[in-house]
Amino acid sequence: MKRIKKFWKENRVLFVLFVIILICLILVLGVFLKYFFGSSKTSYGNRLDGINEVEVTDDIKNNYISKMKEDELINDVTMKVHGKIIYISLYFKNEASLVEAQSKALASLTNFEDNYLAFYDISFTLKCDATESSEGFLIMGAKNANGSGLVWNNNTIVNKE
Repeated sequence: MKRIKKFWKENRVLFVLFVIILICLILVLGVFLKYFFGSSKTSYGNRLDGINEVEVTDDIKNNYISKMKEDELINDVTMKVHGKIIYISLYFKNEASLVEAQSKALASLTNFEDNYLAFYDISFTLKCDATESSEGFLIMGAKNANGSGLVWNNNTIVNKE
């Protein structure tokens, strides 16, 4: 018993420090495991929850493409869905202006039901090739699922004189 008391008196500071370090290591290990090996089952987290309820089917894609191809200013339409983003590319004829193309893209949102507009982000790419009579354009726009309008980013190359 005297040995234990003597050991305690001589090493109690080291013992307390050892206990504090042990507690810190356990806490760091717990945070490490929680951060890197969280409880999420998928690598995307929960942002794709409910995607099966508002899935963009081939019928919806084909319906949208056929309605857009009916327009006399549009040459071609492509539509891809990746996760919660719908990518739409509209290729316009040479006589189309940038303002007309933007208005056609905005009007095309009426082809989607409200539950699709509230769930998916929509990304537009509008393209018209340059000719002798027109400069052409390449512009991208996006609609957030929580937003109400389109935001445009003009990527048209401008030649400075």
